[in-house]
This record gives sequence, C-alpha cells and structure tokens, in this order.
Amino acid sequence: MELFLSMNGRIGRGKFWLGLLGLVVANFLLSVVLSVAGLMSVDETGMPMGAGYWVGMLILLAVMIWPSICVYAKRFHDRDKSAWWMLIAFVPIIGAIWLLVECGLLQGSDGPNRFGPDPLAER
Repeated sequence: MELFLSMNGRIGRGKFWLGLLGLVVANFLLSVVLSVAGLMSVDETGMPMGAGYWVGMLILLAVMIWPSICVYAKRFHDRDKSAWWMLIAFVPIIGAIWLLVECGLLQGSDGPNRFGPDPLAER
C-alpha cells in the first residue's frame, strides 16, 4: 500500500508497471461498482446519462488521483527528477509520450540519489 499512498522513495520500472496495472484494475472495478450503483450509466450511443454520470466520474477521479500521483512521483524520483515533472502530461500528445518514455522505459539513476537508495540495490 505504500506504493499508492506515499510519494516518498523510489521505484524501478518493473514496480512502476505493476503499479499502473494495479491502478487500471482498481479503476475498472470501481467503474463497475459505480455502474451497478446507477452512476456512470450511458445510453445506447455511449453518451453519458444525466448528472449521475458526472458524479460517478468525480468519485472515480477523487479515488484514483492520489495513488496515481504517488506512483508517478516515485518513478520520477528514481530518475532523480522532481515529481513536478508529472505536469508534462498536460502538454497535448507530446506530454503523454514523454511520460511514457521517461517513466516506463528509461532506467533510473544508479546508486542513491537525493530521493533515497537505489531500488534495484535493495534486492
């Protein structure tokens, strides 16, 4: 749970991808629960039905935002960068590509850095 609740420390690429997988599964399960509860319903064309949909989306966002921030922050810390680099995601198209490459593909810094010990050295 520390992975999803704290921005302290560092994580490697493997733990990052597992964390993202956990977030996707949690997002799906919460969406199903909200749909069964009558929120997040859509009509036959896929358009949102009523205010309940938006309430459901706000609940989903409120529950998922902090764990997502924590996972990305730890991965940026492993790259010896500030968590503020997450804001690059707001740059259309290029931001998402940058985030994918930076967090998901590039190796973290070797040895300890200002955010903690090397997560690969702890094995």
